[in-house]
Amino acid sequence: MVATARALLGLLLLTACAAALHAQGAAGRIGNITVSGASARPTPPGATVGAIYFTVSNAGTTADRLDSVSTPIARSVQIHATSSVGGVMQMRELDGVECPAGATLKAEPGGLHVMLIGLSAPLTLGSAFTVSLKFHAAGVLTLKVPVT
Repeated sequence: MVATARALLGLLLLTACAAALHAQGAAGRIGNITVSGASARPTPPGATVGAIYFTVSNAGTTADRLDSVSTPIARSVQIHATSSVGGVMQMRELDGVECPAGATLKAEPGGLHVMLIGLSAPLTLGSAFTVSLKFHAAGVLTLKVPVT
């Protein structure tokens, strides 16, 4: 009985730790570039668009650039910036994002973000998918992004 209770407690702790790590988002490093907190939000059934959010830190002494993002779960992927023009929020596609030396940039709701267009299926809570971020100097960083 005691052994069973300990085993169950161990399993519960392991599950809680895994859930906490999953909720923090994906992280990875290539060269001087570190990407952290990568995650996507669930989409409603039938939705064909979604978004990815993350933080990019450049620990190097020279700038780099996020040139593109790709994933097999979307027909196309676009880097977007959101801004207010005359009191109206507008999104515009960017051809890349500068990552200055020694700086951190955040892709977050209401600002810089990555749009997934033509999703092959809705993004469901608890699932994950692969995404590749192509940096001009550092190269390609592939992450498994959780839907949280």
